Amino acid sequence: MRLRGRHNPTVRTIVTTVATRWRRALLGALAAAVVTLAPALPAQAHDSSTLPDAPYYRSTVTSITPVISGLTITMDKAGESITLVNNTGSVVEVPGYSGEPYLRFTSAGVEENTNSLSAFLNGSLVIEGLPQQMGAPQKPPAWRHVADLPSFTWHDHRIHWMSQQRPPVVAADPGHPHTVFDWTLPLTVGGAPVVVSGVLRWIGEPAFSGLQGSLYVVGGTLLVLVAWVVWLRVRRGLRAKAGEPVSA
Repeated sequence: MRLRGRHNPTVRTIVTTVATRWRRALLGALAAAVVTLAPALPAQAHDSSTLPDAPYYRSTVTSITPVISGLTITMDKAGESITLVNNTGSVVEVPGYSGEPYLRFTSAGVEENTNSLSAFLNGSLVIEGLPQQMGAPQKPPAWRHVADLPSFTWHDHRIHWMSQQRPPVVAADPGHPHTVFDWTLPLTVGGAPVVVSGVLRWIGEPAFSGLQGSLYVVGGTLLVLVAWVVWLRVRRGLRAKAGEPVSA
């Protein structure tokens, strides 16, 4: 004779415990898969506010010649922005891409020449036609106060990769580190020339990234859904054995 669940609390407790644990585990796995999938899928579209493949580039300063006390230069990892702090007690000037006056650091803060080619080009991280634009006639400087302190952060296309396409050496072997190029940034401190040197490197793309990684996440999500269906059937089977009414 089959015992019904209401006469066998031990069986009913086991069924409830197993079902609850299965449900919590599967819901947790499903939630984790969805959270992982959400940012993975749109990663293929390039955001105009950042560099393509930005996480895989590293731009670093290797030397400042001559060494100037009070001059500090830092940048973010990919070289999307550079920050100069002038505590030298002298005027620091940063020429633009064609040698035109661009930035001027004084004790009163920072000024930008809004008529410079660099001010025009630095509004976008990806630019085209730079050689042609560098040949355009330069207007007289128009200085605009942009900072009250002798510190300023700006985009500088001399220190990062500017194209939507990967460098040839990277495109041929994206999984391993490469030196993309060495770069220099000229300055003057108190009228004397100073050269900031650095290097842009590709650190290597992970084996599972981009579309490939997204496909793996989609596959994992589908497996979780299949496991959910299996759990529903197991729950029905346990309830049937316990003599409880079977529902969805």
